[in-house]
Order: sequence, then C-alpha cells, then structure tokens
Amino acid sequence: MYQAFYKLRGKPFQLTPDPGMLFPSKGHRRAMAYLLYGFEQGEGFVVITGAVGTGKTLLIQKLFEELAHRNLAVASIASANLDGEDMLPAVASALALPFEGRSKEALLQDVKRHLISLHARQTHALLVVDEAQTLTPAALEMLRILSNLEFRGRALLQVFLVGQTELRRIIVSNHMKQLRQRIIASHRLDPMSEEESRAYILHRLHAVGWNNDPELAPEVFSGVYLVSRGIPRKINLIMDRLLLHGYLEELHSLDQAALTVVLDEIRDEMPGVPPTLEVPAALQDLDLARAAAPPSRDGGLAAMDLERSKFMLQLLREEVRRREVLLAASSMAPAVDEAVIADLRYPRSSQEGK
Repeated sequence: MYQAFYKLRGKPFQLTPDPGMLFPSKGHRRAMAYLLYGFEQGEGFVVITGAVGTGKTLLIQKLFEELAHRNLAVASIASANLDGEDMLPAVASALALPFEGRSKEALLQDVKRHLISLHARQTHALLVVDEAQTLTPAALEMLRILSNLEFRGRALLQVFLVGQTELRRIIVSNHMKQLRQRIIASHRLDPMSEEESRAYILHRLHAVGWNNDPELAPEVFSGVYLVSRGIPRKINLIMDRLLLHGYLEELHSLDQAALTVVLDEIRDEMPGVPPTLEVPAALQDLDLARAAAPPSRDGGLAAMDLERSKFMLQLLREEVRRREVLLAASSMAPAVDEAVIADLRYPRSSQEGK
C-alpha cells in the first residue's frame, strides 16, 4: 500500500520475524554470542528470555542461518502448556517419530535410538522449545532427562529454551537445582535504548531503499521510543501505522502531529490497554531474588505485605463497583429511591457498627 507511494522495495516494519531485517543491537549481539557458545558445547541447556516482542524468535531464526553450513538436525516445539505426560510425545512428533499408542518407556527408547542414529552420522541434534514459560515443572524435568541421554560419553541432545522472563522465575522458584546445573549459557533480551531505537528504525527503513521519503522529524523518534519502551515489535506496529497514515494523507513529512494522530487511533481501537504490559526489569529481578532466597522472617513479612495488598485491592475494586452503581442510579433520578442510594454509600454493616 504505502510501499509504492514512498518508493520502498518492501514493508520495513512487518510484524512477522524476518532474519534479514535483524538489527544488531548490543543485546542481540550478546545473545547471539551466548547462543553460538552454547551450541558449540553440544550439550545441556541454553536459555534465552525476554519480554514479549523483544525479538527472541527472530534471534533463533538468525542463529539457524548462521549454522546453515553445519550438519544440524533441528526439532522445534511451540509450547502450549505442555505437562510432563505431554512432553515426550511432543518431542517424538518434532523428531518425526510415531508416538500414538506408544508407552512412555517405548517412546524414550525410540527417541534414544533415533538420536544415536543422528550421532552416528555426526549430526548435531538440537531441540528448540519456544514459549517455554508455559511448560510445567514436570515438563521441564522430562526435558532434563532427555538432555541426559548420552552415547559413548557424548550428549545426544541439546535443548534451547526460549521464553518470556517468567521462565527464569519458574526455573529458580520450583526447586530445579538439577536442571539449573545443566544450563551452560543464559541471556535475557532487554528492550533497546532510545539511541538504539532510533538506529533500529533507520536500519529497517534503509533495508527497503528509503531515501528520506517520508522525512521523519526528530520528535517522531523520541515519541516512538517513549510509547514503545524500546520493544521492537511495538516500534514496528507504531511505525507501520505511521507510514500508512502518511500514505492516506499524502504526506511526505511526518512529525509529532502525525504521530499523535496515529497513537490516538491505536488507543481508540484498544481502550483501557496500558502502553505496556511488561513488568519492569528491576521488579522481575526482585521477584527472582525473592524466589531464590531461603524462607526467613523477612519472607514472612513479605507474605503479610502481599496479603495486605490483596485486601486493599479487593476494597478498591468494591469501591469502584459501588461508584458505578451510584452513577447508574443517579442517571435514573428522580425515580430512584434516595434511601437505596444512601444504603449504597453507607452499607448497613458499617452503619450498625457505629
């Protein structure tokens, strides 16, 4: 649509991951180094985590491009709340092995024989589990068992776990000491800085032949960063809509006013949704520290604070509900009995206590 208007060779901000468009931010370069290092070890787990939209899947696709010349057999699982009983059939299916009607023991032997045959052909067997934060502890334990399979002192299967930051909390807080000891590399993808966000936008535009049409005002870059918090997928969404707006309005210069129109449209389409649903990294790290810490008096106080917060939240919700009823009642006046409204404002339970 807008590609022809702005003489672009393609869509610069598509949401579908494209390894050719990967922007080498500091975080992505470091994550790629960890992935390559972990792969070279040929065993254990490599864990990549990050908030929604930070480019984890794109990073894995880029890794496979880097390893295209290697003798590699990749099995992929898009996890969807898999339990311990589901994991082995899912792995067998990913390896193109029959699994229906097979017992757990038989499946385990089938998988091991298949991995040994790959090993005999000097083929590196790699299992990639996406959305791994939805796995149950039992499913993660089954993956640990599979990672222990070996032949003549060599591991037969390596596992990459890719998931949201919650995955780190699950691994730490569910007493998975044995699994943690099998993790040979781990990295968390953080959102980009403001400077990197600007470079990311320009990188994608130049990749499709952008020649400063449309011209982007400096405040566009800062505005997009403030709203997106440096998360690539959100940047893509906003910039794609901004270019579409420019095309519809036949604009060859996009400024703060154009960005404001686009952001207002997005908010109108999704009312009530906050700018970001991600937990700040500092709070995530705090949660991990609490999960790893042994029980203590401070832990007991923290639990009391949590219960108190839940109670206050419940009171707040009840207050909101009462106000909604009051507003509805006031719109029906004078047909509404004033005694009913008074009862809503001052529940009988509180009046009786006076």
